[in-house]
Amino acid sequence: MRLLLVDDNPVNLELFRDTLEGAGHDVVTETDPRVGASRAGSERFDLILLDIQMPGLDGYAICRKLRAGGVSGPIVALSSNALPEHLAAGNAAGFDAYLTKPIAPAALREAVAKLGRPS
Repeated sequence: MRLLLVDDNPVNLELFRDTLEGAGHDVVTETDPRVGASRAGSERFDLILLDIQMPGLDGYAICRKLRAGGVSGPIVALSSNALPEHLAAGNAAGFDAYLTKPIAPAALREAVAKLGRPS
């Protein structure tokens, strides 16, 4: 599957990318949330993974923008916030799943396998 991973933390980005590429996925990465949002709205991805807390444009805003723009594919939130109100905000923004950091590699692979829509 072709995946877009947007996270401003280079350590998380590398860990998640390596985990997903190791499972056979083609992973496109972006550290700038605005560039990631633009690519998510203009390119074809089987699944999009968005960090929630990014400077300038958070994952909730990106997800709302993508859904309003007609992106119907699966979008997964990646966050260290696990309180019920954060999960509710993720649902309201249009995320299909909400993974809480630290994310075990097996849990990340499982979520992608379950939600991804191979083209």
